[in-house]
Amino acid sequence: MVTYAKDTSKWEDWQRDYRLGLLLIMPPQEVSEKTDPLRAKYDPQSHAICPTHISVSDPLRHEMTPALQEEIHHILGSIKPFRLHFDKPHASAERAGITYPISPQEPIDNLKQALHAAAIFAGQVYRRRHIPAHMTLAEFISIEDSLKLCAQLQDSAPSGSFLCDRLEFIVPDDNFQFQRKGAFFLGNAQEGSTTDPIQARKLNPIKYVRHGNFCRSWRLSHETYDL
Repeated sequence: MVTYAKDTSKWEDWQRDYRLGLLLIMPPQEVSEKTDPLRAKYDPQSHAICPTHISVSDPLRHEMTPALQEEIHHILGSIKPFRLHFDKPHASAERAGITYPISPQEPIDNLKQALHAAAIFAGQVYRRRHIPAHMTLAEFISIEDSLKLCAQLQDSAPSGSFLCDRLEFIVPDDNFQFQRKGAFFLGNAQEGSTTDPIQARKLNPIKYVRHGNFCRSWRLSHETYDL
């Protein structure tokens, strides 16, 4: 059974859209151990909410149930895993933030189209659905700082690729810290999908160290991310 946040009184308006969670791509450990320290160093506020990831789904519109879970599993079971690439960080003079553009875009677009046919997303298209795929290194910084930092990282930031074979189901807690609830595998990469936290790549219980209103650590399996 999925546990959802009960006290959202301190959340900002945009955060309430995500109360029921969402599905996204989290890179494997060999990638995240390189990208997460950058996100933690240059944007601890974002990192405390969620480690490095690629957004895929709209916020869920209904609580997860076995029937909805099975529908998602059925949809994603027909999609084969695919490889994603990230190269140089990018910043814009028009919008704050530093991101890794992700390629190719086509399999992610196809994944989004198939996934959003599920009943759990029924309703109006969320405003961010069609943003090109990316991994954000820093978001809550100025445009000026974004451009400076991006130039600084061009020769030192990691690049690479990884196989996307699953979507992670994450839900925020009362502090708007996203907690992993399970994984849905592409192309039956693993038999069955799960919202059981004892299954694949589970989020282990941790002790949180406060940093303002944000917690300072996120552990996924044996991976630890510190601000």
